[in-house]
Amino acid sequence: MDYRKRSQLLLYYKRKDIAEAIVDCSKDREIGTRFGNKGFGKRPDILTYPNEILTLVKKGLSSFHMSQEKWEDPLQLRPGMKKRELDELRIGWDLIIDIDFPNWFFSKLTAHVLILALRDHKIKNISCKFSGNKGFHIGVPFSSFPETIGDVEVKNWFPEGPQKITQYLLDYVSKKYVLQNKEKIIFAGKYEFSLEELSEMLDIDINALTFDLRCIKCGRHRTEGEKTTYEYVCPKCSERDALQGTYTQKSEKTEIRQPGKECMRCGFLLKEFKHKMTKCECGSSEFEKTTNFNPFSVLQIDKVLISSRHMVRTPFSLHEKSGLSSIPIDPAKVMYFEKEMAEPDIVTVRKDLVFLGEEESLYGEAKDLVFIAMEYKVKTAKEDKERTRTNAFEDFEEAVPKELFPPCIKNILKGLEDGKKRSLFILVNFLTSVGWNYDGIEEELIIWNKANPEPLREVLLKGNVRYHRQKKSKVLPPNCRTYYQDLNVCEPDGLCQNIKNPVSYSRRKSGHLSKNWNNRVKLTENQKNMRREHREKLKKQKKT
Repeated sequence: MDYRKRSQLLLYYKRKDIAEAIVDCSKDREIGTRFGNKGFGKRPDILTYPNEILTLVKKGLSSFHMSQEKWEDPLQLRPGMKKRELDELRIGWDLIIDIDFPNWFFSKLTAHVLILALRDHKIKNISCKFSGNKGFHIGVPFSSFPETIGDVEVKNWFPEGPQKITQYLLDYVSKKYVLQNKEKIIFAGKYEFSLEELSEMLDIDINALTFDLRCIKCGRHRTEGEKTTYEYVCPKCSERDALQGTYTQKSEKTEIRQPGKECMRCGFLLKEFKHKMTKCECGSSEFEKTTNFNPFSVLQIDKVLISSRHMVRTPFSLHEKSGLSSIPIDPAKVMYFEKEMAEPDIVTVRKDLVFLGEEESLYGEAKDLVFIAMEYKVKTAKEDKERTRTNAFEDFEEAVPKELFPPCIKNILKGLEDGKKRSLFILVNFLTSVGWNYDGIEEELIIWNKANPEPLREVLLKGNVRYHRQKKSKVLPPNCRTYYQDLNVCEPDGLCQNIKNPVSYSRRKSGHLSKNWNNRVKLTENQKNMRREHREKLKKQKKT
């Protein structure tokens, strides 16, 4: 580090307001220190007093980094700790979304739409800071999350929790804030670009901006990591990958022919190739071409951050490459932010702009976001499995009467103070799965809504029914019991101990184990005795 740069670092970090701001955000966190090109300092480490900062800078320190997780005693951390040990030491985690896109405009736009998405989910305590170079960090403090989800402590739901929430939000903004018509792609209802303009602006091929393949079975687009691979197939003996030497993979439109390459099995010339595609999550390997814009080609986040003990630059820490400060900014003005505002000489510490400040948090305000994100993962990554499970249940010949509903559904129908939207999702899926028609479901939902102390809007009820009517596919409600315990409606009886889903309860209660239940062949008493004796015989054999 040259003398001039070191002097600038000393002048910046010796400021009392800067040192105090860095220490304030370091409470209960593991701290990482970087010494320019020499790399990071020892781990774990902590910051306790402002005067420690100047001491470290004199030793060559260039920047500070903090953990996403908060710890009871960060100094007890060590490499190779088991999850149980980390859970015991962890007291919480903040949701930090790291946006790092090479194009400055789209880096700001990604931050902007993610902030809008969090606002849509009624979260008020949203903070944002400039990363110091190319991107932004969006933060929601742990104090905004509930302590428990059912019987699971949220503090232990790491890194799965923030991973699921982040993936859901990314998908949410791609559908709500990225729209495509015949000529333009419209971002956040305001910024319009054609594919050609985007290609020129980002300096990438136009094909990289579109989904090239879509699953014919479920309609899911092929995403990054699901690449087409190529292999040579011998036209004589069908030997695969029988190559002398190596070859280079090319695009799907290019036919690969390399005369002279011989099959190592039969010596025949390899003149043909066959490409195979990674299977879709639904299990299908049949894809079709599409030219739809891929919003994830410009809305990108750094998912590496969401991992145990990973760190992010602290507020007001300088960036080694740009020399700029990682300053907190107003989330509502992220589109107006320019890098020049983070020059160390003009940086000011504002008390009204605190990254991950807990003073403005409304406890549990992110509760609905957590549950929606959890359900989102069930409907996407496991959608086909859920569909298979639903289809495995044979249809009810008649609608199941309310007397045969499980206790949790009966309790929901009595009316709720909290969790009405989640309960609406449960009721619609349950009623469709137990043979109710959509007109009957809509009438029942209206009666249920009147029983709620604060009813939902009727248009929301009818909208949900209309969506399921158009979808024409049955999906089971969530399995027992965590989901229902959190709603305080789970009061299991004797039958509940033997079932995994509310639909199973009603099926057993009504006797509809199959369509032919009433016509099944019943065992005689003699046959029952024979079966009993056979089972006892098997038990004795196992013991011996």
